[in-house]
Amino acid sequence: MGDAGDDGTTTGDASTTGDASTTGDASNTGDRTRPSRRDFLLAGGAAAAGAAVGGVAGYAIGAASGGQNQAGLTAAAASDPPMQPEGTIPPRPAGPGFDHLVVVMFENRSFDNLLGYLYSTTGVPERQAFAGLDEGPFGNPDLEGRLVQTHPYTGSTDEIMSSPRPDPGEDYPHVNTQLFGIVDPSDNAHAQVAQMQAPFNAPSGASADAATPPTMDGFVRDYINTFHAERGTAPTRDEADAAMGSFSPDMLPVLSTLARQFTVFDHWHCAVPGPTFANRSFFHASTSHGFVTNHDNGGYAKWRRAAPTPTIFNRLEDAGISWCVYYDEHQHVSLTGLIHEPVLRPYWHSRFRPMRDFYQACADGTLPAYSFIEPRMVYDHNDMHPPVGDIRTTEVDGVPVTGGAISDVRAGEALLHEIYTVIRASSTSDGSNAMNTMLLVTFDEHGGTFDHVPPPAAAPPGDAEGGDGDGAGAGAGDGAGVGEMGFTFDRLGVRVPAIAVSAYTAAGRVVGDPMHHGSLISTLTTKYELEPLTDRDRGAPTLDLAVTLDEPRTSATWPQTHPQYTPRNPESGEPVADGDDDRPLSPPGRGLMGLLAAHKGITDAPPVTYRQAHAFLEQHGRGLFGPPE
Repeated sequence: MGDAGDDGTTTGDASTTGDASTTGDASNTGDRTRPSRRDFLLAGGAAAAGAAVGGVAGYAIGAASGGQNQAGLTAAAASDPPMQPEGTIPPRPAGPGFDHLVVVMFENRSFDNLLGYLYSTTGVPERQAFAGLDEGPFGNPDLEGRLVQTHPYTGSTDEIMSSPRPDPGEDYPHVNTQLFGIVDPSDNAHAQVAQMQAPFNAPSGASADAATPPTMDGFVRDYINTFHAERGTAPTRDEADAAMGSFSPDMLPVLSTLARQFTVFDHWHCAVPGPTFANRSFFHASTSHGFVTNHDNGGYAKWRRAAPTPTIFNRLEDAGISWCVYYDEHQHVSLTGLIHEPVLRPYWHSRFRPMRDFYQACADGTLPAYSFIEPRMVYDHNDMHPPVGDIRTTEVDGVPVTGGAISDVRAGEALLHEIYTVIRASSTSDGSNAMNTMLLVTFDEHGGTFDHVPPPAAAPPGDAEGGDGDGAGAGAGDGAGVGEMGFTFDRLGVRVPAIAVSAYTAAGRVVGDPMHHGSLISTLTTKYELEPLTDRDRGAPTLDLAVTLDEPRTSATWPQTHPQYTPRNPESGEPVADGDDDRPLSPPGRGLMGLLAAHKGITDAPPVTYRQAHAFLEQHGRGLFGPPE
């Protein structure tokens, strides 16, 4: 029997498996049937009732409801991978390090939003420094000058898990307000991004960006402005306070367990003070072609018209090094593949695979050198992006049930649990296994959620990033280094969570070096002696900083993770449950549909609801990626 850690995790031999009804451990996969909608609504209602207003008071109920297998392991797999380590895997022959790197990138959360309170109750490990919210208190003023301080989210479980609601602003002008507390010109306050004007809330124009230190005091102001722009009215004080809310470790047991039991990077910044596409583009190409918006100034088709800039995937392919992008099989298409269509389309049927192939590769010991995992971003998304739309209340057997937990952070936790558990259990002696594989968990950008650490200056890519020089144009690239909305790419975006898991990573380790999204490319180019892509990734700190042990930690001693209860997801049958037909897509979901429409040359308005997206993907996305059906 393994020992229980201070954070409630368990480690030890394979006998410490628990029962699926109480732990949610993925080893108990025997019954593939899912609870009925009535059952999970009642369970969600019980959890919501238990949480009350204390933030974490009712979480035992949520855990007791049982985590469901969200991984997408289906009958298509020859056999289920073992969920517990078996036997003893020999250490990596080459010593400390890794031969296989797996990255899962979630959506739109800042470091403080998910991990700011990581050590608030246990204390920071000895000889480590941690830039969390306990360095505070931190606060932002609202429009009346009232100081709103950082705090754990409160409310029912479903309310907490879907916080913040509504979704904060994430586009470049919104992030400028969050970082500098500026709205310039004043008409930008309640405008949609496409109607905003220069200097797009930046301090004294683009030339002053890198020289002006961010004050990190505009998050509440921007949240209020965004709320007003979307709903036509100002939020109440309680609604505005959500801008400074964060999760406590008890609310996110999987993420918190991995952060505490392995290595957390507490100064990892995203690449651009802007939204999803630009940051995901930088992660693999070290450039966003001068773009700082997903679709403004040219629509989604602008990504298809961008210069065919090589990605790290192309560098690996040219060097004969294996790689694969794994996407959700019910989503059919890959966001990475569509963003980088000009250079990755030749590999859509060979290097892009559904998630079931990832789990099988872990079991068979056939992981490529580099694996990149995309969560589901469309209907019932498990990417941790804040849900969009109103929380709904349904009455089941006379019990009012709020929300249903669809598409909140619990679904992302369940996915992370599955990925980690199958890597922990991988035990082939002559292929990929837990001893030679590193898992990096990170996020594309902060999504407008609060963080207290100012982003530092950055090296511009130096690849003729740029637009037409008028401060608004989309990046054709004039060589002047001025991109969309006048941004010069000389400062990073906000901090995001980043956790490294490997056998050669010490528990309780905090890496405070200045990491950023270029570190992934730098890690791979350094390891395989490849040329850097741009000046941004050239010489960036690498993931080797997380390799700190001379002798590996055997996988049987790694912690087990136990996600909270989560509702059904598309793998259980009908992808869009009755009652969820008109649930609105999140920005990444809308963006993915927009890219797919651009690829197909469809000029009609792209889908905006779960049901519309499902129909659109079935018609236009099936067969576009992955092995021919």
